[in-house]
Amino acid sequence: MRFWVRLSLVLLVLLSGLGMQPALAGGKTYQGSESSAHCTLWSNKRLKWPQTILGREKAECRRRAVDSSTSNTQCRLLRTYIDNESGERICIYKRHGTGLEQLTLSMSAFLNCQTDFMCKRTAK
Repeated sequence: MRFWVRLSLVLLVLLSGLGMQPALAGGKTYQGSESSAHCTLWSNKRLKWPQTILGREKAECRRRAVDSSTSNTQCRLLRTYIDNESGERICIYKRHGTGLEQLTLSMSAFLNCQTDFMCKRTAK
């Protein structure tokens, strides 16, 4: 009985050590074109039998997906202050979205900052 218990413990220790090796994996990033993007809107107005050969025409893509970094996003004013060195008003805006950096604009001290506007989306 002791032999089987010891043997099972030794096998358990040996097998548990196999899963603790470091994994060496590499990732690839693919940059696709507009024509290879997935379709977000398919044409669902299919022709009936007299207009086509038994109604078996292929569905066409009406709208392809676009990269989110090419679109605009909402920017809202976080804070404003007057820079002592230049004498200009500094406006700091928050870009809406996940992982987006703040936008900093400078203007004349006599002007007020916009509270919100549409700005370019740039990733960190």
